[in-house]
Amino acid sequence: MQKVIKSESLLLLIFCCILVVKSETCLGTQEKAILSGIKSSIKKLEEKLTEKSPRCRAGWKEFKDHCYFFSTDKKTWKEAEVECRNLGGYLTQVTDSTENSWIVALIKSKKVIQQNYWMGANDFKEGDWRWVNDLSKLHFTSWQSSQPDNAGGKEDCGHFWQGHNYQWNDAPCNLTFAFICESPLGSNCLPYSRLIKSAVSG
Repeated sequence: MQKVIKSESLLLLIFCCILVVKSETCLGTQEKAILSGIKSSIKKLEEKLTEKSPRCRAGWKEFKDHCYFFSTDKKTWKEAEVECRNLGGYLTQVTDSTENSWIVALIKSKKVIQQNYWMGANDFKEGDWRWVNDLSKLHFTSWQSSQPDNAGGKEDCGHFWQGHNYQWNDAPCNLTFAFICESPLGSNCLPYSRLIKSAVSG
């Protein structure tokens, strides 16, 4: 936290110096030297921040250009979707076999809890499966044989099925499962309200 405050103070100082330099009607040799020094300081600061900034925030796993959060608690599909939004992401949207294989391999490796996990797939319009993140159709799927079957006419939400080697299954959305959130790489800042809450509780 102290390093962040120091960085902010340095940026404020640099900004003030720029304002002073810009207030001059003409830039002489001395002013140009000051400006050159400021530019150099900004470049060094950017390099340090890039080196120290994690690509995914603590507790999230990195794969290609996205970060993933595997929950330890269980929620309904809708509750999970809201929680992922609160965390600055969305219920995971699996776009290809490589991503799917990575998720399944991670669960099987016991680096996360081995259990059912909600994903962002749903068919609230029966038979029209879409991703909640952007409402796009599912192009890649990994359904377990004979799934989705909409058993009982109430299975509208997709999940990684623990009982069938983590292939996909449709289930009633009011069941409570763990869930996987996803966010683009570099989106490692919590929404402001969550940041304040974390600071207070931490």
